[in-house]
Amino acid sequence: MNDSLYSKKVTCPICGKQFSSMKAKVNSCKVKTKDEDFCTHYEDLNPLYYEIFVCPFCAYSATENSFGEIDEKEVDLLKKAFSGRTVGRSFCTERSLNDAIAACKLAIHTAELRNAKASVLAGLCLKLAWLYRFAGDKQEEKFLQYALQNYMEAFDKEELPIGNLNEISMMYLLGELSRRVGKFNEAIVWFGKAVASPERRENPRIEKLTREQWVLAKEQYRKNEKAG
Repeated sequence: MNDSLYSKKVTCPICGKQFSSMKAKVNSCKVKTKDEDFCTHYEDLNPLYYEIFVCPFCAYSATENSFGEIDEKEVDLLKKAFSGRTVGRSFCTERSLNDAIAACKLAIHTAELRNAKASVLAGLCLKLAWLYRFAGDKQEEKFLQYALQNYMEAFDKEELPIGNLNEISMMYLLGELSRRVGKFNEAIVWFGKAVASPERRENPRIEKLTREQWVLAKEQYRKNEKAG
């Protein structure tokens, strides 16, 4: 086994069976760079590959934080949905990039079956977009778009903060995702809202990022308008 990984025992809340899932040791994950949409690139081991737990017996999949957070109605629903399903590959050992992509897709499917909050789907779609980015796959943009749609719904309907995203971080992310999918005018609006937020004083890093990406979005908007 890779010395940078460790095994964690998990009990599936759907089928009740126990399995082991690999996790990355924090001190083994060396950050290389960070993209403006919070995607982190690592020197070697990428912990994102192991964020999704996948039950090898019934295919129930979710992030570690939400894997066991499920009520009885959802259990009954998912038992029926996953009845007779097989995973088809092992997610319990060291994962490749393709394994990580497949695991994230399973988690999105599970979240959709659970009628999960928009913020949950948004987070999973953003993770999948990042994985496609690592692979150099054009499907990245499709899942950035899905993440944007769901984060917009979450911003309208859910209470903030959402995960580690407070109001200014959420507005900034909506701006950056809009910019990345070519919606430059919408990006400019969101960045403008973030810059005007009272929270900017307590979030100097986000304010700096916002101002930088705001300038970039304006430049891209002008170029796009000239191109017709």
